[in-house]
Amino acid sequence: MNYFNTVGGMKPISLAGQRAREAAKKAIEFLLVRQQREGCWVFDLEADVTIPAEYVMLQRFLGRDPGDDFRRRVRNYLLAKQMPDGGWPLFDVDGPADVSASVKAYFALKLMGEDQNAPHMVRARQCILSLGGAAAVNVFTRITLALFGQIPWHTAPAMPVEIVLLPRWFFFHLSKVSYWSRTVMVPLLLLYAKQPICQLEPRECLFELFVKPATKIVHIDGFVPQSSRKNLFILLDRTLKRVMHRLPKKLHEKAVAMALIWTRERMQGAGGIGAIYPAMANAVMALRVYGASDDDPDFVRGMKALDDLMLGKIDIGKGNAGGPSACVISGAELSAAPELDPSQVADQASSLLCATCQPCVSPIWDTCLSLSALCESGLGPGHAAVDVGVRWLFDQQIFTPGDWSQTLPHIEPGGFAFQFENNLYPDVDDTSMVVMALLRAKSLDDAFYRERLVRAVRWTVAMQNSDGGWAAFDIDNDALYLNDIPFADHGALLDPSTSDLTGRCIEMLGMLGYGPDFKPVARGIAFLKKEQEPCGGWFGRWGVNYLYGTWSVLAGLASAGEDMQADYIRHAVAWLKSCQNPDGGFGETCLSYNDPSLAGKGDSTPSQTAWGLLGLLAAGEVNSQTVSRAVNYLVTRQKRNGTWDELHYTGTGFPRVFYLRYHGYRHYFPLWALSVYRRLCDGEPTRQAEVRVTDFESYACLGGL
Repeated sequence: MNYFNTVGGMKPISLAGQRAREAAKKAIEFLLVRQQREGCWVFDLEADVTIPAEYVMLQRFLGRDPGDDFRRRVRNYLLAKQMPDGGWPLFDVDGPADVSASVKAYFALKLMGEDQNAPHMVRARQCILSLGGAAAVNVFTRITLALFGQIPWHTAPAMPVEIVLLPRWFFFHLSKVSYWSRTVMVPLLLLYAKQPICQLEPRECLFELFVKPATKIVHIDGFVPQSSRKNLFILLDRTLKRVMHRLPKKLHEKAVAMALIWTRERMQGAGGIGAIYPAMANAVMALRVYGASDDDPDFVRGMKALDDLMLGKIDIGKGNAGGPSACVISGAELSAAPELDPSQVADQASSLLCATCQPCVSPIWDTCLSLSALCESGLGPGHAAVDVGVRWLFDQQIFTPGDWSQTLPHIEPGGFAFQFENNLYPDVDDTSMVVMALLRAKSLDDAFYRERLVRAVRWTVAMQNSDGGWAAFDIDNDALYLNDIPFADHGALLDPSTSDLTGRCIEMLGMLGYGPDFKPVARGIAFLKKEQEPCGGWFGRWGVNYLYGTWSVLAGLASAGEDMQADYIRHAVAWLKSCQNPDGGFGETCLSYNDPSLAGKGDSTPSQTAWGLLGLLAAGEVNSQTVSRAVNYLVTRQKRNGTWDELHYTGTGFPRVFYLRYHGYRHYFPLWALSVYRRLCDGEPTRQAEVRVTDFESYACLGGL
């Protein structure tokens, strides 16, 4: 490595480090001006077309007229996302087409008045029929179609509301499924009990999407060869459908009352039930079906939370907190266009103004990641952006018990959620990442903040699962047999331990001075060794995919003081190096969840390149050619305004089913990686290492963990 000459004992500055410093400086400026006045960062969170399509359906179900401007904007968005073959994908702009997403997008367009004989509708119909037609959709889409009378209700899996009365020891209980499943499922139970149908005009119906008439469909869930457990659940499903109507009326009424109470209790916060779109929509529909008026406080609060998820919408609600008021499509990309002022947006794309609906908002996640990136770049206490960001994060800490406390009633609350408000459902991922951001910002030096950090760390440690790993929202939520029930065709009913979150928690504990001799860390490392893939990487549950998981694990192992020359770690490093693309970047397609042979393969993206770079730097590869080429990729592809372009989806909601495009990832992850590289290149410790080494004495208060 070449260094500039130094005098007077000053630290040498590498040429590579200087290039990274210059790129980071521009990225810092870009990020700082996007901090909200309150102290947070919040960037758009984009899913596939099913979310805006479902929002259109929700308006129709509730009898709301959102107006022509709304319809025009949503139509623009849906058509911009349509692929040349006529279908709509779950991620990116080039497919493959997904039958459920395509049916929902097609249906939403028809509900907004689109002519089914328009060329783009004909192409969509042909694509859907080639994929098996509307009868081939997933369970959630089936339920949606049943709500609008397009298929019989009996084609959806049996969902008797009476299951809310089942005891905890039974093979199925609400506590045995994940938080997102619970909040989605209970309102659906109420809808299933009533089986309402929103009547449509003939021109709005989907007769043309069925290979055979929907009225002749008896069963969609067929028995599976060589899967006795799944077949047993299918048999149980068919039996339930025959006997459900014979259950005692008083038992049914008791279950409905309990489900309504459960739902309303979780709608009290401003963020809506679970603060995630499907649950929020199901809840307001359930309340309406059971007689809630337009001025019912829970209904009003629920609708506002839904309307606040809209981007580019000016008619309904007040727009999302911190989000732009106008979105513009350029090619096939939805961009918040923060580089353009409003007049430029209006002048350049007035005909392409569009609206979409976010699945939720991500302010705490965006804020802690932005703060970590800025702190690694050199900002710290005393800088206005850091100080106000720290205060805002601490203001979001949750000190009330949530659903998790049913399993851990003796543990004090202290975690953080993902959204602006989701007090019943803090998560381990956000909590550990927030703690690390606050440590980088030296919040532990403040006695008041230190006690708050202790609460967060203790809560996170208590959430460790029996297998040594960590999950997101619950402890030991691993009844994997439940993924075989017909309702769980998405395969994500549960919240088991994952490698990425386990690596994250170990990294947090390592920053606090806890190493492999600390039992929770030792158990976590043992879990990771068992979970390592044959290729050498680790699965990423919440980011795409093995690149994300491997970065998280390597960062955690390095932080905890694990020997980074150990054979299993070098195996991971060798795999990571093998994934580098010819352009120097890293990328991985979402299809790696379907086909593990695609692990680490895909078009280069700024966020995934940053993950690969951070993983290699954690493993001590600062001087490697692989690292140099990855840095060059980020430096040469930086835009003049300091950020990067990224069209691909690199976030994961549910593997194989639901993916996310975090619009903030391209802003803060490259800055983070370049800043860490610059520090190491110039012989400086990272902010993470500074915390671990210099402040260890102040962590005595955590010794009793």
